[in-house]
Amino acid sequence: MSSIIQLHNLSKYFSVGGELHKAVDGITLDIQKGETLGIVGESGSGKTTLGRTLMRLYKPDQGQIFFEGKEITHLPEDKIRPLRKEFQMVFQNPSDSLSPHYNVGEILEEPLLIQDLLTPSERTNKAYEMLEKVGLPKTSYHKRLHEFSGGQRQRIGIARALVLNPKLLIADEPVSALDVSVQAQVLNLLKDLQKEMNLTCVFISHDLNVVHYMSDRVAVLYLGHLLEVAPKKELYTNPIHPYTKSLLSSIPIHDPELRNHSRKQIVLPEKSINPPHLVDVGNGHLVAADVINITTFDTQKEKQDISIG
Repeated sequence: MSSIIQLHNLSKYFSVGGELHKAVDGITLDIQKGETLGIVGESGSGKTTLGRTLMRLYKPDQGQIFFEGKEITHLPEDKIRPLRKEFQMVFQNPSDSLSPHYNVGEILEEPLLIQDLLTPSERTNKAYEMLEKVGLPKTSYHKRLHEFSGGQRQRIGIARALVLNPKLLIADEPVSALDVSVQAQVLNLLKDLQKEMNLTCVFISHDLNVVHYMSDRVAVLYLGHLLEVAPKKELYTNPIHPYTKSLLSSIPIHDPELRNHSRKQIVLPEKSINPPHLVDVGNGHLVAADVINITTFDTQKEKQDISIG
C-alpha cells in the first residue's frame, strides 16, 4: 500500500499573548491510500491544527508535506488551488462553514465553479447527484441552511466536500455537534461514501468509541506531539504510552460490573522540549522512544525486549 500523504517534521506555531504556542510540533506521519486514519487527543492537543495544516489552510512553520509524492509545503496559492480538488475537508460545525446566504444548490456548485469544472447545467446535475448520495431529496437544492436540521446540514457539508471527487477527505469532529441519535447515521454515511468513492480519510475526534468504529489506524496527539501510532486493534488492546492508556481508560463503561473500580492513577510525563522520536515496536506499532527502553531488535525490527520506562 502506497502513501497518499507524507508529513516530515511538520510544525505549526501561533503567537499567543506574546508567547510562542507550538500547536503542532515536529510530526512525521504517513497516510496510506484507502485507509481511515483516526487522530485522537484531548482538546488543545493539536488535532484540528494538524488537519488544517495538512490541508494547507494554515501555512506550516517547519517541515514538509507531500501529496502523492509531490511536495506542496510552500506552493503559492495559484499552484495549490488546482490541487484542492484532490483533498477536501468536512468541518465540525456546518452552520459556520457553509454560507447562510446561498441556497444548497449554490453551496454545492461553488467548488465546481471555483475549479472551473463542468458547464452550468452539468454543475446543477452534479449537485442533484450529490444530494442523492448523502440521502437528501432533490427539493433541498433550492432551500437555505436554516431550513435543515443539524444532521441534514452536516450531510450538505459532506456533499460539498465530495462534489469534486477528491482522493483525500479530512473529517474534523464531523459528528460532535450532532445529537447522539443522528451521529450514527452520519458515520455510516461517511463509511458508505468512502467505500463507494474509494476515499482515503483522516478522521479527527476526541471520542474514542467513534474513532474505533471509523478507523483502520489511530494516531495519538498530546500537546502538539505525536506519541503513538498503531493499527486500531493493536492500539486499543495494547496501548504503551501512558497518555494513550489515560485516554482509553476514560472510555465510559455502561455495565458497572465491568468497571475497574480499583484502577490506578496514570501519571502522565511532562511535555518534552523536543518532539519525540517514534520507534517501531512491531505489528505496525510506533511509540515515543522516551517512554520505552528497547534493548534489542533483530533485522525485521521485531520486538524482543521492551519494558515501560
